[in-house]
Amino acid sequence: MTLDTLFTICGILVAVLTIMRPVQRHSILLFVPLRWMALALIACFVLIVCRDAPFGVDPPFGWPLQKVVFFITLAAFLIPVGAAIWAWVCWDRAKLTDGKLIKVERIFRASLREKEFDEVERILSKNKQELRRLPVSSASVLFDSAMVAALVDARSLIHLELLADMAFLEALDNRFPAVDAVTRKLLRSEVSPLRSAVVRVYGGLEHAPYPEEEQRLIESTFQKPDWYVKANAHYPLVISAVEVLRNGKLDSEYNDIGRDYEASQGMSRRSQCPVYLAAKTEVLAIRAAIKEQSEDDLYVSDLSDIFRAILERSRWDKGVWESDVSNWEFPTPYAYLLYEIGSDFRDLSAKAVQAATFKANGPRSIQSPSRIAHDLARMWSSCVWSIADPTTGVSDKFRKSTIKDYAVFILQLGWAPSEIYHHHVDTIKGLEAWRDMFLKELKHFFAGFADRQWVLRDAVQSLDQGKRYVMEGYDWLCAELLDS
Repeated sequence: MTLDTLFTICGILVAVLTIMRPVQRHSILLFVPLRWMALALIACFVLIVCRDAPFGVDPPFGWPLQKVVFFITLAAFLIPVGAAIWAWVCWDRAKLTDGKLIKVERIFRASLREKEFDEVERILSKNKQELRRLPVSSASVLFDSAMVAALVDARSLIHLELLADMAFLEALDNRFPAVDAVTRKLLRSEVSPLRSAVVRVYGGLEHAPYPEEEQRLIESTFQKPDWYVKANAHYPLVISAVEVLRNGKLDSEYNDIGRDYEASQGMSRRSQCPVYLAAKTEVLAIRAAIKEQSEDDLYVSDLSDIFRAILERSRWDKGVWESDVSNWEFPTPYAYLLYEIGSDFRDLSAKAVQAATFKANGPRSIQSPSRIAHDLARMWSSCVWSIADPTTGVSDKFRKSTIKDYAVFILQLGWAPSEIYHHHVDTIKGLEAWRDMFLKELKHFFAGFADRQWVLRDAVQSLDQGKRYVMEGYDWLCAELLDS
């Protein structure tokens, strides 16, 4: 090592820092201990000067001059090499201390300006625990929608991984914008664990990958009631769906024949529909809460809000609804969405009944309806009430079918519990309370609306009395619902 070599190295370092991309330059300045690098270069300079300067001083302790020169040369080489290795180790570790947490915002902002996010993803993945102490201003930049979108498009779920940590979530000064940005992007991304979770249960996209890592991530966030409630995750789901419906851009396509939307093979249109994905994500969250017998407010009302928003955009066109190529159950994508939400209410209500049933020393019994069960009955009734309006844009057949599904569920609670439990069951003590709760909610909504009551009466009177439970409970239902 000579002075010429040392000066060349210093010049190269300065040139590299000058031409380096802003994101990398900020990263180097943050993580590399430049003070120690400077000291290493100074030490190297001193050793070279001591070796080459004509001072005429003999080596101390009688050491041979040749050996002293050798060890000085070796040290002058090893010190900068060791410093370079240490600098690389420090940069690779990317450890965020309290002091660096204040400065890391510079990297976040530079990545937004330059649209380069690889370095941000690397830093975040190595500091998940330390980021709980991230300053407010840095957190707001970190969850900027542009940064979230770029990393999700790059197949990185680091933002959702951070939010999955309850300690990090609770440490955020305002967690709701962060959850909003991540949720909105996941609903629209080509590859998303939210989509994978939905299509795995409900179909619509064959051979969609759903790695165990993504499954654990969804189960610890959107399918974990405690996280779902604290993150207020329901709001970006419902508002994203309503916004898409409200702008009317889907009306032309979603009021047409929906064979591609409802397809069960290949890639269906619904697998890329934010309305469908949002509604199903909420359904899966409520299912998880029922399974855990949670008493938190899961905002079941979101499903009825989406239902009504769809109903407002739906239009009845005889050429579409009665076409030979359309599905008679749900001719259009809007009809399919309405049908699915109604089916989801029925499925969730049945699961609530199943979860509340227990068997002690004696016959099976059922607990009193939980908060979620009450919410399901109320919101399902509100959907039935909404579609009973004769002016809504669906066919009379579809309207009647939706109402009959609710009436049939009431009758099954009273006279055919096996239809709900999916296996033969004996008498279940306390199930009448659930039947009466669903009936009470329906009566409450229809009270004072004569035009909708006539639609309700027509639907109930068209029930298939060939089924035993309908025949046995029909008179009671008419007396309680229509004649009282």
